[in-house]
Amino acid sequence: MLRYYRSVGSLTKWQKGREMRAIPDEYASAYLKDIKQGTGLPSLWLAESECDLEKIALGILLRKGNLDNIRLVGFDSNCFSTVGIQVKQKDDLEFPVHTVCHLHHELSTSEDEKLKSAIEIFFRGEGGFKEFFKSNLKDTNMRLISAKHIGEVTDAYKGKAQEWGRISS
Repeated sequence: MLRYYRSVGSLTKWQKGREMRAIPDEYASAYLKDIKQGTGLPSLWLAESECDLEKIALGILLRKGNLDNIRLVGFDSNCFSTVGIQVKQKDDLEFPVHTVCHLHHELSTSEDEKLKSAIEIFFRGEGGFKEFFKSNLKDTNMRLISAKHIGEVTDAYKGKAQEWGRISS
């Protein structure tokens, strides 16, 4: 099953929706905001491997400009196809990690009702969560990921990635 990832600020509200298997009223607008954040159509990342997901997480953080934890919500492809939303591949040529720029995708709509329907399918168990920690010593962390993938970072972001990777020990 293909899984498309979206960065979100907090997994807590998403996990609550998963536990309830429905959209809690108090978070309905927050879920839509998480999906639609940014400019243009909602974007997602299709990770072909765990290594790709690390690079995507690194690129997202480099774009934000500060080292932090990163939280991802992963939607199975049927969350979108079941409700008639197409997911189209669209290279992000300005992404900080050039080797994964082809994994960028966009949804064909930003219509609230269709997006809510896709989120409801996610809450019924069609997807999952992934979190990368800033510098947790027990798990793979963003400092180690930065050092590991420094060779794939574009020149504009290389200095920041080197700074983060140097502090990995």
